[in-house]
Amino acid sequence: MGENMTLRDRVIYILESRKGEYISGQDIADTCKVSRSAIAKCVAALKAEGYPISSVNNLGHSLDKESDILSESGIRAVLGDENIEIKVYKTIDSTSSEAKRAIGNLSGNAIFAAEEQTAGRGRHGKSFYSPKQSGLYFSCVLHPEVKLSDAPAITSACAVAVCEAIELATKKHPQIKWVNDIFIDDRKVCGILTEAVSDFETQTVQAVIVGIGINLTTEDFPQELAEIATSLGTKTDRCKLIADVYSRLNALCDALPDKSFMREYRARSLVLGRDIRFTRNSIDYTAKAVAIHDDGGLEVLTESGETIVLNSGEISIRL
Repeated sequence: MGENMTLRDRVIYILESRKGEYISGQDIADTCKVSRSAIAKCVAALKAEGYPISSVNNLGHSLDKESDILSESGIRAVLGDENIEIKVYKTIDSTSSEAKRAIGNLSGNAIFAAEEQTAGRGRHGKSFYSPKQSGLYFSCVLHPEVKLSDAPAITSACAVAVCEAIELATKKHPQIKWVNDIFIDDRKVCGILTEAVSDFETQTVQAVIVGIGINLTTEDFPQELAEIATSLGTKTDRCKLIADVYSRLNALCDALPDKSFMREYRARSLVLGRDIRFTRNSIDYTAKAVAIHDDGGLEVLTESGETIVLNSGEISIRL
């Protein structure tokens, strides 16, 4: 635990680290270097906030295994990493916008998370529906130290990291709709937005902001999303899910040049072998998706027999 953490955050960290176990008040007090009565007051305050904590004489305090309260200490307890900045908000315009505002003051990696976004951002200037309590919205700031030419692969790496983390948490099998939308049963459950901060003089990536929005239990979508969006349909430990996505993404970014993760990306592809539609240079095309290159480019074969490699843009799948 960092020395700058408040007593409240330290107690949450300890309870989250041993979720489901009883920890004596004296042990918590000794760890935090305060009195036992101070711990009792802190635990009472956390209960008043809504933390499902059980307190039993001669056993101590225990945070319910099913607790799903999003907090900095909860994420940190899973990561066990004191060298990352973590900020959690009840409401914010956009976690990625906050990451961009803060990036100049960051000394290393960071996570920004929120219960609700009022101006969630999607690709190509679109908004991302981000209601409170039913979704998970967070942005990771990473410093992968890779060449600018490898930057597009970060998007693919993130899609793989999110799929693996969701599958571990829910036992469901997510797929990837090119470029980086995550689908379950042909409906979107997660959107990803990646933004790189580059140094064109050295041709390197200085930092990358990866914004992730996951529909956990959302049921009422706006009319324009009702037929294309869905949710995981289950609650999950949000602190653990954020930490797992971050850890996987950070590891994949460290190994970005070898592109080994592209095998998993292709295996989870929702589009390979299927007929798709797209628009290029104001011309509408119908084509079959035949391959995904290591740089993330989508190779398609048009109805006229022309081979085209798409490196950006939107596609729709013909059902």
